[in-house]
Amino acid sequence: MEEKRILSVFASRCGDDIPYNLRHELWLLANRKKGTLPKEYRGLDFPDVCAKWGASWRCYAGYYVENCLKVAYEGVEVRTEERGDAVITTIETPVGTLRSVARKTVEGLSSLTVEYPVKTAEDIKTLEYVLDSVKVEFDLQAYERLKARVKGNGIVTLFFPRSPFQALILNYMGIPRAYKMLIREKEKVESLMEAIKRYNYKFYEVVAGSPITLLNLGENIDVRLTSPRFYKKYCLPYYQEVCDYLHRHGKYVTIHVDGYAKPLLPLLSESGIDGIEALTPKPAGDVTLEDMEKGLREDIVIVDGIPYLLLLPHYPLKALEKFVEKIAEKFRGRLVLGISDEVPPPADHKRLKQISKILQKIADK
Repeated sequence: MEEKRILSVFASRCGDDIPYNLRHELWLLANRKKGTLPKEYRGLDFPDVCAKWGASWRCYAGYYVENCLKVAYEGVEVRTEERGDAVITTIETPVGTLRSVARKTVEGLSSLTVEYPVKTAEDIKTLEYVLDSVKVEFDLQAYERLKARVKGNGIVTLFFPRSPFQALILNYMGIPRAYKMLIREKEKVESLMEAIKRYNYKFYEVVAGSPITLLNLGENIDVRLTSPRFYKKYCLPYYQEVCDYLHRHGKYVTIHVDGYAKPLLPLLSESGIDGIEALTPKPAGDVTLEDMEKGLREDIVIVDGIPYLLLLPHYPLKALEKFVEKIAEKFRGRLVLGISDEVPPPADHKRLKQISKILQKIADK
């Protein structure tokens, strides 16, 4: 079972095994929609495509598949409307209304927020009402269906809602407004962060008793958005508290870092996490493998590691081969190899097959 192989890396942080585990949903769905999917993958589901590559599927519940978390609102009305490529969400509450707009991208399979719901200090009260109204349940039947869909070739896992500070800048306000409001309305914004924390713990408490063992804090950390100063003040204590809580319930915790992160490596090491997903080396990110080796706690599991750019046809295949050999040498025993952060739609599928061949050669040595 591939799940056992992956979890064993987190359990021991030693040994020679290197699972090859992918997030490739967007690659498959985008190429299918564009009519550019190679014939050998037509009619195949996610785990079957991974099997063709000698890899396994990292199945995030709710990410292009059904979710095993049921989320409901009490006393709140949520309406969604599509106008062209715009998706408009309106949330009506007894204390106010919130409106946000996202624009579809990548064949309509992804989206980019262009209007955030919190625009004024008055909107904070409304958002707090919405967050406190949420009820969360674990859907065991949905989880079992996802397990069956994985077919033993992968692992079912979860992204959590973002931490309070990351949620401010990426979900609710946008970067410029979040920083301005932290200066001008600090007390109200920090009150909102407490409401986000209460909201998040509804998810943690439900999942703590679930059969899912490997969890991801989400985040999309990038030092250009979250400086060491703000990370230390707002993120670090939060991560330490959440990791401690989930560890007490037998869970492994990773965090998603898919931006520039070199100045944050020491702080990530202090965060209580078991692993880092999608920490992206050069040429896509700002770190080298040597930076990662030097800057991170030696027991942190590296999840992914291969810069997505190396999968594109115009990059030399030799560069990919050398990179895989190097990352395997440096992090073998605490590495779950994949693409940082996921397989892009233009990726050369033959290179994904080649990675498994390189790993086999390494294993045979």
